[in-house]
Amino acid sequence: MVQSTAKTEVISEQLPASLAKPEGQERVLSLLHRMAHNPPQVLLLEGGAPQDRLTVSLYWAALLNCPENDPPCLSCPVCRQVQGLAFRDLYVFSGVEEAIKIDGVRHIRAGMGQRPDHGRMRVIVFHQAQELTQSAANSLLKAMEEPLPGNSFVLLAPLRSWLLPTLVSRSQVLTLNWSHDQRSNHEQTCEWQQRLTGFWRTGRGLFEYTAKKGEVSRNLVQEIVTACQQALVKAMQGRGDEEMSQFMVQSLDAQALMSLDQALHKAHQALHLQTTPALVLDWVGVQGWSLVGRSNLCQ
Repeated sequence: MVQSTAKTEVISEQLPASLAKPEGQERVLSLLHRMAHNPPQVLLLEGGAPQDRLTVSLYWAALLNCPENDPPCLSCPVCRQVQGLAFRDLYVFSGVEEAIKIDGVRHIRAGMGQRPDHGRMRVIVFHQAQELTQSAANSLLKAMEEPLPGNSFVLLAPLRSWLLPTLVSRSQVLTLNWSHDQRSNHEQTCEWQQRLTGFWRTGRGLFEYTAKKGEVSRNLVQEIVTACQQALVKAMQGRGDEEMSQFMVQSLDAQALMSLDQALHKAHQALHLQTTPALVLDWVGVQGWSLVGRSNLCQ
């Protein structure tokens, strides 16, 4: 967890020269400017790379608090303090190195009823929000159910489907453009989709890969499950324009497609509850293989 700890004696030379303006996100920035006059209680930023999402969240914090006529000016003390994570009313809880635990959420909830210390809005950012523990997510939900003026939550996650649906339902969602690094990760995800499709077809060719120590991380399995959900949407639309969605169209009836949708949703929930990623991927494989078998029996 990283929490702002600005003090009045902060020397300006210690701060960044200016606030970084997000690059390649003009559409999202335009929407943020429109929303700034009546900020949503919860903003969810998905897409892009982790640093892209964090940069946009800091821009949002400066947009809400910069005192200049055309905020954010990028160079005033407030903008520079935001960039340096030294602004009194900015809190950043990070799940990059470890899970975001309930203690931090409780701490910020205790002060939400007070006026912001320095700016117009208190901005509370959850970087890699998919790393919220179950208890922390529940505590955050309670805070959202009791909205207090002067507070803006920002959830940062690769995809909204990686978060609890109850968190997403309370959020205004904006999708960032994908970075080159994110697109390069697509190849690894596609390779696992091919393995899953092969397993659903034959019942072989999955467990020997998931059994390898360190072969699958939680983030990777989240990406694989999300890719399966995207292929499922195409299959439900009758679009078999890639291997997995084509296999679904050919091998699963309407009821089986609905059952697979429920299974993939449960897989995301299991990952959120810290279930071993390899076991989740094995379970998705078995569920899909079983549904294919049932569909074949009904034909």
